[in-house]
Amino acid sequence: MKIASSLALALAVTCSIACTRGAYQGNDEDDDLPGNVGGSAGTPAALPRDTDFTLRPEWEGPCTKSSVVDVNLGNSPEAFVRAAHCQIKGSEPDAATVTDTATRLRTLSYVRRVDVVRAMCADADASCVLNYTDPWQQEVELTAPCTRRGTRDLGAVFMYWSDCPSRVNCGLDWANTHAAGMGTTSPLLSFGDTPAGYYNPKNAGFWRRELLDARWSGLQFLLLNTFGPDLVQLPRLVEALTAIDGGIQVALFDDTWGWSKPGPAPYNQSPSFDDPDGAAALIYQKWHDFYTVVPKEHWYRYQGRPLIALYNAGTLHPQNKSGATLARLRDRFQAEFGEEPFLVVDRAFFQDPATGAAADAQFRWNTFDAGELSRYETKGVSFASFMAKWDSHGRDGGSQAPAPTAEDRIVKGPELLEQYLQESADTNLTMLATWNDLGEGTGLTRNFDYYYQGQWLPPHAFMSRIRAVQCL
Repeated sequence: MKIASSLALALAVTCSIACTRGAYQGNDEDDDLPGNVGGSAGTPAALPRDTDFTLRPEWEGPCTKSSVVDVNLGNSPEAFVRAAHCQIKGSEPDAATVTDTATRLRTLSYVRRVDVVRAMCADADASCVLNYTDPWQQEVELTAPCTRRGTRDLGAVFMYWSDCPSRVNCGLDWANTHAAGMGTTSPLLSFGDTPAGYYNPKNAGFWRRELLDARWSGLQFLLLNTFGPDLVQLPRLVEALTAIDGGIQVALFDDTWGWSKPGPAPYNQSPSFDDPDGAAALIYQKWHDFYTVVPKEHWYRYQGRPLIALYNAGTLHPQNKSGATLARLRDRFQAEFGEEPFLVVDRAFFQDPATGAAADAQFRWNTFDAGELSRYETKGVSFASFMAKWDSHGRDGGSQAPAPTAEDRIVKGPELLEQYLQESADTNLTMLATWNDLGEGTGLTRNFDYYYQGQWLPPHAFMSRIRAVQCL
């Protein structure tokens, strides 16, 4: 059984170009995006490999006022407070301000550098323009092989809707930590003959970087968080998968938030579980399009079966009638591809007892609300999932939001990641949420300005914790 949607046809045409000669044909807006040239993977020749990250020298002045305030200037809390005060007010802060603010940065997890800067700007009655420079002298290529430890398969939910620079998910004030390539091109995101690129899925260098870093971290797979219209970006993923020569695979994370939103068919309507055949026909178009574009050799399989995760975003109803639709989706996939999928289903859909027959595993998305990792045993398979970081303050409130307090959810350090990795070590499968969501601050991927307990954490701070558990 095969669905011939207009999107599937468009993807097939695109992949026939991109997968054979590496030249992605984007729209006019995409054509001027650096990094859109296909070709072999290439490597950023100027970047060191597998060495320590080195901080730039400490800021010592001069103390001058600036029209643009660099939030990342000054490494120690004391140097940062001085640098911020000088840039905003053009004068040195008093000793008490330096000591008190530095102590807060070291001891209170919810105090962030950007909030200190904004408070100073408000005190000076100044409308500050903010910038976030890289505090490290240079990025590092991480290439050391991972010799796997244990038998647990580890994957992470991966977002690919960043439209850098400046557009969706790429406002620097919108996120508390920042990836290379958000505001300007970076050699870290190079691909082929293009020496630098943006953090953007239209750029194959974006995919290459994330795949290589995930592989270095010891992940077996990435679950691509897919709304539907974003499937047009997948040919660049395929280029990158081909270029890196294996070692990491991908699965579909079906994010149902996109249903009934303005946009192309079929996503501008709402599947109803009251009509299992109709709902399955609509939802399956996403599954078909994803697995038609991504070649089979790159599919992540558990127990020999392609893994598909289905997320509840509150758009599919009634949830207590979801089982019949899931069974039809499973049957459609097997009829088309000759393989039975391994279905990982959001716990919300288990309101229908019939879901237990169709699903192979279940998960809870927001583990912060539960206060513990999500762990379920289903059909002899143990599946764990968890979030280990959180900082959505900028995304939710913008630059005008009041500074976070102890009542806000600000989780910046690696302790929870380390705890949950150990607690889930004996499971068959573990899913991290997420690899790279910039706005929610849940990402574990490479960021250049993790600031925690009064010091910069290296860009691979969370990746290296994963590697320590997964690799010998």
